[in-house]
Amino acid sequence: MTDLVHTLVLCGILAGTQPLTLMGLLLILGGARPRENGLAFVAGGFTVQATVLLAASALFGGITTPTSDLGHWFVGVRIAIGVALLILGVLLRRPPGKPIPEIPHALERLQGIGPRQSFVAGLVVADWQGPTIASFALAASDTTFQNRLAALGVFAVFASGIPLGLMIWTTRSDRARARITAVTTWVMRNRRVLASWFCFAAGLLLIGDGITTLLIV
Repeated sequence: MTDLVHTLVLCGILAGTQPLTLMGLLLILGGARPRENGLAFVAGGFTVQATVLLAASALFGGITTPTSDLGHWFVGVRIAIGVALLILGVLLRRPPGKPIPEIPHALERLQGIGPRQSFVAGLVVADWQGPTIASFALAASDTTFQNRLAALGVFAVFASGIPLGLMIWTTRSDRARARITAVTTWVMRNRRVLASWFCFAAGLLLIGDGITTLLIV
């Protein structure tokens, strides 16, 4: 159970700090009704991630054990994703082949939308990487369904708590709201560098967690 919680904490942090999700949230917070739109956006992301993990826990939880060949394969996938993230981080450090837009095309429509559209946007840009890796860990766990639900709650604290905390911090006062435009502009301008650092950190953490899991089991 301890190893499962450790992995789900890591996956929750990865999901909560996913660059595309946070950039989308910043754009939404820069519009009208930032708190309502921000809550709707976070709720959309939570809905997707909770659905993936609940379904994985109910359908595949306990189908194997951490010490089995399939359990080792699940850990191997985790490590492979970490290596892929490291490679992506290196690629993001290379100068782009053509000028990049001020705002990613996938996020352009997030400006000036309402709560309903913000919820849908949260569904669309929600991170799948964290829940998918967490699903592998759940499938290979040999704990009870109740403990899997508790681990799920730990995942949600980080996956939804990080963007929720950002939303609360940026909407806590008029002064904080006035800064959101400057912060968003800086993030968009430096998004490739920030995304590369995210890939490096996430990749190393996933590789380290996978190797640690193999050593423990």
